[in-house]
Amino acid sequence: MKKRSPARSATLLLLLTLATLLVWWLGSDRSKPSPAPSSTSPVPPSDYAPSNLPPPDLPPSSSANSTSNLVIDPGLNALADSLHDPNRPAEDDLQIVESFLQTYGKAKGGQPIGENADITAALTGSQGHQGRVFPPNHRTVRDGQLIDRWGTPFWFHPNSGHQMEIRSAGPDRQLFTADDIVRNPSPDGLGITPPAASPAAP
Repeated sequence: MKKRSPARSATLLLLLTLATLLVWWLGSDRSKPSPAPSSTSPVPPSDYAPSNLPPPDLPPSSSANSTSNLVIDPGLNALADSLHDPNRPAEDDLQIVESFLQTYGKAKGGQPIGENADITAALTGSQGHQGRVFPPNHRTVRDGQLIDRWGTPFWFHPNSGHQMEIRSAGPDRQLFTADDIVRNPSPDGLGITPPAASPAAP
C-alpha cells in the first residue's frame, strides 16, 4: 500500500475544513438583523434645566390644573423651605415672601397684583399663569393662599409696581391688631385696612 505524504494529508485536511465552513455559512440564516450595539451612556433628563432665575415665559400646561411639568429653581425651593423656620424670627418670613415677589417682578416686569390667592397663583404658576417661582404644593400654601407661621393668609397691598406691603396677622390671627408683623408699611392713610374690614357707618 502506498503511503500518503504529510503535505498531501495536510492539504486534504485544510480542504475538508474549508468545505465544512462553506456548507455551514450557506446553511445559516443571515436574514436576521444583527442586534444594535448597546450603549452604556446615560440619557440626560429632558425635563430639567437648571437656571439662575426661572424663565419668565414657560409654556402653559395642557391642563389648567396640571402644573407638574414646570420646574422650580433649586435655590428658590430651598428659600421656600426656610419659611416658618422656628429658629428664625417671624419677620424673616415676610422678607422671604418679598424676595419671591421681587424674583417674579424681575422675570415678568412687575410684581403680581390682586389678593393673596391671585398673588399665590402667579407665584406658583397655576390657574393659567406662566412661569413659576414658588412650589405650588408647598406646606406654606393652604387653600391656594400663602400662609404665615400661625396658619393665617398673608395680607398684601401694593405700594407701587415694585413694592408690596406684606402683613402677617401675628399670634392672635387677627389682622390689624397690635401684634401684626408688617413689611413695607403703606404710607399713612393707604393700605391700613382693606375695604371689607372697615367699620360700618353709624
